[in-house]
Amino acid sequence: MALIPTLTIKDTTTFSDEINFSVTDSLTTGAPSQSLTKVAVAASGGSATTLVAAGSANQYVFIKHTGKQSDGSTDTTNQLAIELGGNTDLLRLSANEWCFFTSKSDEAVEALSSSSQTIIVEYAYWTQA
Repeated sequence: MALIPTLTIKDTTTFSDEINFSVTDSLTTGAPSQSLTKVAVAASGGSATTLVAAGSANQYVFIKHTGKQSDGSTDTTNQLAIELGGNTDLLRLSANEWCFFTSKSDEAVEALSSSSQTIIVEYAYWTQA
């Protein structure tokens, strides 16, 4: 199976020169994989939700902070903490931000709200073949 991600970045206001580029790749994938899924993650102090379990091969991971609490309609401005292997902070996402990255095979990818509100997260992953 092949996954074909494309990233386009365009910025005409931050720098004196316009930035406009696109990168595309073809990634070979195999089992296991997870199609786009929504899950509510706990507020800070709760248990982190495992989005991708540790496995025998690296995984390509997509995660999006929906900007909604677990009821699906109440907005949240809490950041989403993405962790590797339990307690190692990888990154933080604000409402409606997303990321795509390759995770190491022996590290679980987990998510937890950075404050007092639960957050609905969209995620998917593909295993490198």
